[in-house]
Amino acid sequence: MIERGYLFGTILNLAQAVQAAQVYPEHHSRLHIHLDRLYGKVLRLTTALGTLHVGVIGDHFVIDETPFLNMNRLFPRKLHKKLLTLGMEKISFREGITFGELKQFVHFLASGKEDPQQRKWECISYGAIHTFEGPPGASNELVLSLQRSHVLGGATRVLQDLMRSILEGNGKQTSRDGKDIVTNVLSSLRQDDFLIHRLLRIQSHDDYTVTHSLNVCALVMSQALRIGIPENSVREIGLAALLHDIGKEAVPQEILRKPGKISADDFARIADHPVHGANQLRKVDCGSILPVIVCFEHHMKYDRTGYPKVNYREALNVASYMTQIADVYDALRTNRPYRKELCLEDALAIMRRGKGTEFEPVLFENFLSMITEAHCRKAVPEE
Repeated sequence: MIERGYLFGTILNLAQAVQAAQVYPEHHSRLHIHLDRLYGKVLRLTTALGTLHVGVIGDHFVIDETPFLNMNRLFPRKLHKKLLTLGMEKISFREGITFGELKQFVHFLASGKEDPQQRKWECISYGAIHTFEGPPGASNELVLSLQRSHVLGGATRVLQDLMRSILEGNGKQTSRDGKDIVTNVLSSLRQDDFLIHRLLRIQSHDDYTVTHSLNVCALVMSQALRIGIPENSVREIGLAALLHDIGKEAVPQEILRKPGKISADDFARIADHPVHGANQLRKVDCGSILPVIVCFEHHMKYDRTGYPKVNYREALNVASYMTQIADVYDALRTNRPYRKELCLEDALAIMRRGKGTEFEPVLFENFLSMITEAHCRKAVPEE
């Protein structure tokens, strides 16, 4: 696995090289310092990956399916703006790229001008994500994946690292990554009316817990926005939803992926995950206690059945209610080891039976309206 820091360094080097090409003559030594650094990284990455993809998704970069979340630095911001101006949502560098070709491409980005009669890119492709065509014979699966998952494409790796770090007791240093993901999800919810429609069709057979957590985060934040919760609180709720299932990282994968009915002992191990996750989150500075509360309460039902069992009868936190609704919905609509995903109508029919018992009724109606509206939109073609 390529280190995230190395991937992010490639974005920074590309931005610096483009900036240098705008300032210095073609053969100036300062320009070549940046070009040499950039070529070294691109050469290593294309050798390891075959093709290195750099995407502009929303207000940040995605490189090799990993989101570049720190856009505070000047050069990446300027490059991001330039690529959008040029209509470049995606750039692909393929194995075999030469220093000369990369240098020409950097000068093209710097000037914004290309002569089709004189320029032929052998190992570089670029364009809009929805129209991008890879090299002859190449698969467009990654392009389609980026288009489907939108802002969440690549965030799985960041969240995976975050969960692992928290469970190992190092989450204090990395919990800001979770906040960065939440910030970008919120930004995309405001910019893209169809994000929820797209998210509801994302499925994962490889790492259910991570993808499920991202889906639930977006669904919960969308619920919160609909009922008028202030933006600062929406971010706090989003982080709590993102981390709601962190306790499952301690449950053996053979139990989580077991097909068919599980034993009472296995269920007991799974049912421990809210308590275990809450205990781990207590050790992390998440900015508030809300992630601990939501992690502990998200399997408690409105009528107080569910788990863990508690003696108090007070209402749960509103974020817990919203997370529980989104949690059940995404679980029903996703392929699981013990059953195939349910269609929209069947999933909602099952959930309607739980209104007022399993689910808080007012928040459930809010969620139902959101989902119904998202699926009625006709502007997004089926993948």
